[in-house]
Amino acid sequence: MRKMFVTVLIAAASLQGAAQAAPTPAPRHATSTTNSAAGLPMPAASGMVDVIKGATLPNYKGKKIGDAFGSYSYFKQKGWRETRGSAGTVYVDFTGSAPARWLDFKAKREGVSASGIEVKFAIYPNGEYGVVMVSRTVVKTDGKTNRYPLPDVKSVLDAIYSNRKIDL
Repeated sequence: MRKMFVTVLIAAASLQGAAQAAPTPAPRHATSTTNSAAGLPMPAASGMVDVIKGATLPNYKGKKIGDAFGSYSYFKQKGWRETRGSAGTVYVDFTGSAPARWLDFKAKREGVSASGIEVKFAIYPNGEYGVVMVSRTVVKTDGKTNRYPLPDVKSVLDAIYSNRKIDL
């Protein structure tokens, strides 16, 4: 038992050392194509989140993505997060939510503390980007978040860009 514990401890220490010694890749620039980030360098602070915030969607050329989502007044909490896929695709998620209303007894009875949406943007290795999924989110009082994909992406984006309430 003691030998097994020492072996696991040594393996964990060596893996931790190898992970810390791995060099970080140099930032790449997005390429310029149709519906692309137009050769903008990746900002150091928040990576591709700032690139998406500064870009525009094809049907909404009048307003940048970051301006539209930032000025949407029906969400009390807003957040952006970036993840990288194995094939080089970068995913940027916008999550917006509002707490359950005081008189929404059905939501309170079901243990819902907040609800909102999650919009997933994809930035492909060739520089193209777009919205790949929109989900309705339900945050329970126990901290679990359930996501339900919405089939009508356009109506959600229309509501955000025109600052209208989204019917969930």
